[in-house]
Amino acid sequence: MTDGEIERIAQLVFEKLVEYYKENEQETTQQYVVYDEFGNSSSVSEAEFYHYELERLYHLEKKYVDNEEYEKADMIKNKIRQVKIRLSKL
Repeated sequence: MTDGEIERIAQLVFEKLVEYYKENEQETTQQYVVYDEFGNSSSVSEAEFYHYELERLYHLEKKYVDNEEYEKADMIKNKIRQVKIRLSKL
């Protein structure tokens, strides 16, 4: 084989690898499964998952404040802050 043929084969392999990774990149988006209070499940994206998590944490924080469990509410507040940071990075 000549150097030109080897170079051509390497170029074709590279192009096929790039095409393969582009196709699979779209398929590898992170999906999460969430359950509602009735046990029904649905698949959601990462951003939707974090929104559901924020909603759950806000509800928990309110419950702890209403019950005057301020230490637990403070821990939930820190978790809310962490989820917001993760959500802003998306």
